[in-house]
Amino acid sequence: MTQQELVAWLRDWGVRVTPQRLAIAEAVLNSTDHPSVQQIYERVRDHFPSMTLATIYSTLGVLEKSGLIQELPFAKLSRYESNLEPHVNLVCIECGNVVDTSLGQEAVLRLKALISEESNFDVAWQRVDFHGWCRRCALERRDREEASQV
Repeated sequence: MTQQELVAWLRDWGVRVTPQRLAIAEAVLNSTDHPSVQQIYERVRDHFPSMTLATIYSTLGVLEKSGLIQELPFAKLSRYESNLEPHVNLVCIECGNVVDTSLGQEAVLRLKALISEESNFDVAWQRVDFHGWCRRCALERRDREEASQV
């Protein structure tokens, strides 16, 4: 989504567009790593040193209500998702990184359609997470295990 499209979208939702809100929206919408509030804050604070966490939370609420993003609550903290198409999230249980994968997307789409058709349930959205270790954490884990066996 271009900045102009984003501004138009926010205005259509009756949101007053400020440079801070635009920076927050872009930090989430242009990310692939499902940022947390703290990560969003770190990404925008250099340009807006007086930015508060309250501004970030309120902007995220507006973006979620407008259908641009989705909150992904996890046990320790929430992350924010801009990919609203059916997909699978890969969640590292070591470092906490969350990334999308297109692998299994067709299966998720088929399952969503089957649930909708067979259960007479109008599915608004779904979430499919696979938990494990990212490549970096898996290598570090193997190195630790090998070192402990020596």
